[in-house]
Amino acid sequence: PVHGYIKSWVFKNHQIPDNLQQAMTTSSRDTKSEQVAPDPSSWPIPYAYFAIGEGTGCSNDHFQNMHLVFNLAFCGTVAGNRFFKDCPALSAKFNVSNDSVQTCNAYIASEPEALSEAYWKIRGIYVYQ
Repeated sequence: PVHGYIKSWVFKNHQIPDNLQQAMTTSSRDTKSEQVAPDPSSWPIPYAYFAIGEGTGCSNDHFQNMHLVFNLAFCGTVAGNRFFKDCPALSAKFNVSNDSVQTCNAYIASEPEALSEAYWKIRGIYVYQ
């Protein structure tokens, strides 16, 4: 990366910064003059920040031919930690030592048919360089 870092953000629909919302809305317009450029400096603190390059312990040559990957794990350290909050009735029924991830896994193990069809709403993925 030219700038010496990779940053990533995650926003809920109602929390998308105005500048980003405008950039997404205008991205398909025909001419550059009609498009709003994203300005990350006007957004909140990134979800992740990775320093890259000289003096960081992570050289630039690590980042070539990259791919975006969706990890749709239902019960992981990110999604599973929300299980108590998002699924209080199921959490109470399958509670394992008040551990949200273990409780989520116990639910999946006990009722796998509940996830025979699962859907995610993803409004978009935007990569800016």
